Amino acid sequence: MITRLKRSRQMIRLVRPMELTSSDLIYPVFIREDGKRFEIPSMKGQMYYSLKSCSDVCSKVVNLGIPAVMIFGLIKKKNVDGSVALRKNGFHIEIFRKLKKEFGDDLVLISNVCLCDFTLSGSCVYMEKGKVLNEKTAKMLGKIAVVHAEAGADVVAPAAMADGQVRHMRSALDEAGFEDVSIMSYIKTDSCLFHPFFKAVSSSKTPRKGVDSSKFRTDIINRKMFMAKVDLDISEGVDIIIVKPALTNLDLILLTKQRYPNIPIAAYQVSGEYVMIKAPSENGYLDENALLMESLNSIKRAGADMILTYHGLEAAKLLKKEF
Repeated sequence: MITRLKRSRQMIRLVRPMELTSSDLIYPVFIREDGKRFEIPSMKGQMYYSLKSCSDVCSKVVNLGIPAVMIFGLIKKKNVDGSVALRKNGFHIEIFRKLKKEFGDDLVLISNVCLCDFTLSGSCVYMEKGKVLNEKTAKMLGKIAVVHAEAGADVVAPAAMADGQVRHMRSALDEAGFEDVSIMSYIKTDSCLFHPFFKAVSSSKTPRKGVDSSKFRTDIINRKMFMAKVDLDISEGVDIIIVKPALTNLDLILLTKQRYPNIPIAAYQVSGEYVMIKAPSENGYLDENALLMESLNSIKRAGADMILTYHGLEAAKLLKKEF
């Protein structure tokens, strides 16, 4: 009888086929070049860090047993084509050099590589007359990846969804002598759940106005389109796939894991999901910790080997209490 396997909490744990641990988590960190440190308005409970204070949060990450951080650098001055990203003394370079010097191999540094971090328009790709310029975008991402790897990034994560981005990044990294730097590619559906993040990384009241994300993300309904992008990136030599968002794409996490059981699969519990967990708990409708752990376990159960989540610190603390 199934009832016999539920006679105690320890018996329930004993028969579980999987277990979420802090080793499965990746914590995104926002670091501002202007040195300001304050709470992110669109993501209550999350902080902007300065170059100086980012060491403090990374120390917490390491102490909680979380193996990696995803770095989002917010620079003071962007330009039209994003070429500011290639400056050898750029802010992202400072971040990776500092953190690699302080934490060495104790912390995996993941670089979010996307044009939107550097272009005035906030577009993830180069476009001309409404057409995505895949080759131009992919070549630029390759150049940015090399700059970040030189500074100490262990993993580069192309977020532009441009066809050919993995191929160009792998070639650029190998030619520069960074064969050991991994590529962790985002595969994103055209979700509304990214909006709090865009507000967090933009100084504009209307972030990414005029940017048609449907041109470079996959349709939220069409799983064949999504899997075609997964197939393409894997054929180009990607090391890890990120499914983004997580909760609305649990079926795609499972499908990707079933098709590629030997490829590590990550899932990104994005800003909108973070807000969805925070809001009902603030109103007293749901328990935040219970909802958080239920959602993370559902992502793990679907097949994710690792989870990027803004709740990383809280989740790791809760997981510690369970043991």
